[in-house]
Amino acid sequence: MSLAGINNRSQPLHPSKAKATTKLRNPINCGFFVGSFIVLSTSSLMIVSSIVPSVTSAISSSNAHPTSIPWINSASQCKHSGRTWHENRCWDDEHSQMF
Repeated sequence: MSLAGINNRSQPLHPSKAKATTKLRNPINCGFFVGSFIVLSTSSLMIVSSIVPSVTSAISSSNAHPTSIPWINSASQCKHSGRTWHENRCWDDEHSQMF
């Protein structure tokens, strides 16, 4: 009767997997992940805090900015569309910045 392989059963089947998880948990890797998280979250907050005020002010401002409409070439078409004809151009007085 052969007893080959009995001693091997007490060892883990995949010792490389056990070593791989301990490599990820060393202090250098943990410090790197924590530092990366802090840098990414701080930069994200700074970007968002700089973008949000400009977007909200553009949305909330109801100031109209007159602009000329280039595809209307005659005074009759301009008046028919409810705009103003001035200096041989059709002007829209209700133009929004968000357009």
